[in-house]
Amino acid sequence: MTKTKTPDPKLDALRQRASLNPHPQRVGDPLFASVDFFDSRDLVQVKYEMLRRVSAEGHSVAQSAKAFGLSRPSFYQAQAALQREGLAGLLAKKRGPRRAHKLGTEVMGF
Repeated sequence: MTKTKTPDPKLDALRQRASLNPHPQRVGDPLFASVDFFDSRDLVQVKYEMLRRVSAEGHSVAQSAKAFGLSRPSFYQAQAALQREGLAGLLAKKRGPRRAHKLGTEVMGF
């Protein structure tokens, strides 16, 4: 008999919201290994904790980025997004054009 996997509702929710960390195995922070609340699959939580570690605990950017499996540019992008939009800024944005950009008003009018 084959074993059927039980669905993981959190994993499904992270996928739906584009918040699934593509490389959870790179997160080497001890907090994510020892406390069940912290989930290395949750990219928003990983980014927030990385930013918090620098601002609240005084860790260096390079040290924090490495511990959380992200790059220094990712740190600065997340920091700017958090300052600009708050926690919602850490959510993934829809990629690509925001509106119809190939068909101008004249063509659509025709």
